[in-house]
Amino acid sequence: MRYARIIGAAVLSLILALVASVLGGWLPLIVSVAMAVVIAVGWPAATGINARRRHNVIIAAAGVIACSLVTFVPDQQLIWLPAVVGVAFMAVCVAELVRGEGAKGRLESTLASVTGVLAAVSASGWIGLGHVEELYGLGTWVTVAGVGLPLALIIGVVGVRIISAAPATPQRRGLLTLGVTPVALLGVAALFAGRVLGSVVA
Repeated sequence: MRYARIIGAAVLSLILALVASVLGGWLPLIVSVAMAVVIAVGWPAATGINARRRHNVIIAAAGVIACSLVTFVPDQQLIWLPAVVGVAFMAVCVAELVRGEGAKGRLESTLASVTGVLAAVSASGWIGLGHVEELYGLGTWVTVAGVGLPLALIIGVVGVRIISAAPATPQRRGLLTLGVTPVALLGVAALFAGRVLGSVVA
């Protein structure tokens, strides 16, 4: 059952991301922010991060800020994303330091939280793909075939590892996050694939 939920979440996330990118408007922002929030809520639970509430806020803030930047400053697209990740990384370190000396699982929590930040920020790449689709007019089938199918294969390979690493009895929100995270994490890859495809088609 847990495998079906993870796979279902991944498939649904990929379909929504591709559809939103093709349709444009506010849909890419809504879908990408939703993925970032799902990761923020579920990733700490799925990976066993300590002091979860602090990390929930950091991951959510990083994802929402990144999505907003790509949406409202489209000509800059990815320029600000490294800065968002850097500030979020410092916030994660501070969140762990305030737990006090000798806190249990500090390194593991830091690494897991930074991974969540990267996934939430990378979700903004799906918004960028929407901009590329509008710029080049790739069309539904070109976007699905040229971007969606290759990424689906990569997500399938990554998903096998994530599913096998899933805890035996994770919370439901943790299961959903394990499906959403690979799709969000490959958002930037989707953007670059769209740019390459657009330059070829054009």
